[in-house]
Amino acid sequence: MLRETGLVTAVDGQYAQVQTKSQLACSSCRVSSSCGNGIIEKYLSGKIFVTEIINSANAKVGQQVIIEIPKASITKASIVVYLVPIFLLLAVALTISSLGASENQVIIASLLGLTFGLLVTKYYNRKWLNGELYLPNMVSIVDTQLNKKSKLESRRINSIDIN
Repeated sequence: MLRETGLVTAVDGQYAQVQTKSQLACSSCRVSSSCGNGIIEKYLSGKIFVTEIINSANAKVGQQVIIEIPKASITKASIVVYLVPIFLLLAVALTISSLGASENQVIIASLLGLTFGLLVTKYYNRKWLNGELYLPNMVSIVDTQLNKKSKLESRRINSIDIN
C-alpha cells in the first residue's frame, strides 16, 4: 500500500476533499539532475492535488488524514497509460509494413494506432479508474494532539538534559 498524509479541505455528506502535496524522494539523491524522475520532480514538486474520497474516518475540515492506495492499482494504471498506446502504435506499424505499404502509409497508420491507443486509455480511465480498486482509502486521522504532546515532551527532556 502507498500511504500519504493529506489535509481535509471540504466535507460533503459521506465524501471529503483531501489535499495532498506532490513529494518525490529525488531531492536528496545525487543523480536527480540526470534521472528521469528527478527531472519530473522539478516540474511537479510542490504541486497540490485535491482528491474526493469517501470519508470513512469521519474527518472534519482542517484535520490531517492518512490515505492509501494499493500498489497494484498504480501498476495496472501505469501499464495501461504507458504501454497500450505504444503497443498499438508498434503493432499497427509492423502489420501495415509487413503488408508492403509505403513509408507514408506506415507513418499515417502508426499515428492512427497511437490515437486509438490513447482513446483506449481514455475509455479505461473513465470506465475503470473510478472503481473501488483505484480510489484512495481514508485510513485514519492524524492525531495532532499527540504530535503536540510529543513535541512538548521532547522540549522538556531537552531542557532537563541541558540543566
